[in-house]
Amino acid sequence: MIKRWLTGLILLGVAMALHAAEPTVQIKVIGPQPAVVGQSVQVEVTILAPNYFMSAPAFPTLQMPGAVITMPDERGINSTETIDGTSFAGIRKTYLFTPQTAGDFTLSAPDIAFTYAGDDGKPHEARVALPPTAIRVGGQQATSAPASTSASTLPAARLHITQRFDHPIDHPIDGKATTLKAGDALVRTITIYAPGTPAMMIAPPALAPVRGVKQYRADPRLVDGAAATGDEPAGTSGGRRVETITYVFEGSGRYQLPAVSVAWYDPTNGKAMQSVAPAVSVEIGRAASGSRPTGATLLRVARWLDALDWRVLMTLAALVALSALTYYRWRQRGDADWRAVTRYLAARRALRRARGRLPPLNP
Repeated sequence: MIKRWLTGLILLGVAMALHAAEPTVQIKVIGPQPAVVGQSVQVEVTILAPNYFMSAPAFPTLQMPGAVITMPDERGINSTETIDGTSFAGIRKTYLFTPQTAGDFTLSAPDIAFTYAGDDGKPHEARVALPPTAIRVGGQQATSAPASTSASTLPAARLHITQRFDHPIDHPIDGKATTLKAGDALVRTITIYAPGTPAMMIAPPALAPVRGVKQYRADPRLVDGAAATGDEPAGTSGGRRVETITYVFEGSGRYQLPAVSVAWYDPTNGKAMQSVAPAVSVEIGRAASGSRPTGATLLRVARWLDALDWRVLMTLAALVALSALTYYRWRQRGDADWRAVTRYLAARRALRRARGRLPPLNP
């Protein structure tokens, strides 16, 4: 009787061990299938563990030829789920898959390691692997894209472009004071936003030259996972590219700053579209004689100082200090020699006067 009871207990323990809940991983592709080249697709990866996590899973960086895969939001989303009566804790992260070529892609990644609490309350080490996930991508249709832009690389999302200036640009020159004078600088900021698209997929816009105006373009600022603002689509997030251009006007008069346009692909009609920041006119007045340094002068000085290497400045400072010390010591030695010569000459004059007062030896 006891042997049967022990045997049943052992078999029950083995059955419970075999049916113990194990960690698992779920993957979900959000977006149309097949996708279009340049169209970003969200891939949600959720790791589920019984009870609760004791260490956060290390989600890997995914790489694949012919596509750009990013993780716009580094923070994971926690959740709970019940499967077959067992409570699981979940951590979900979202990847952004942006194909650059057409074809069939299969997502794969190294095993993801983490620690979770077992039924006995002790930490258990676990590793899960992403199940192979296929994403189909079709090519963009023939478009009438500008010659400077390749239609196969256009982002398949509507690009929103805005601009602002650091000075008012609507001051007429006739009978009124003009804000900007010849030689001043005007800063133009172009912001391009693409919902659901990595910022790196937004190509830099072309800037046409303007006669009599020097242009200085700063390095762009790229932001992923940026929330929509202003007239951008409310409730969305995506990539933002910020371009800063400084215009320096060499003379007075009316200048036309050209429009700035960016191209994108509309998958609904298969056409290349344009988003444009309009051209603006700027009135520049004459520079007053004897006025303070102009923006062009200040900009040249700032660029010259920025180009100097700190090691060159330290070397120059050391040379100046050494020259000053050498001159000081030379002056000290020269003063001492001059004082010695002065004393010698004074002694000779005193000796001559003394000789003139002595009586003759043979009167």
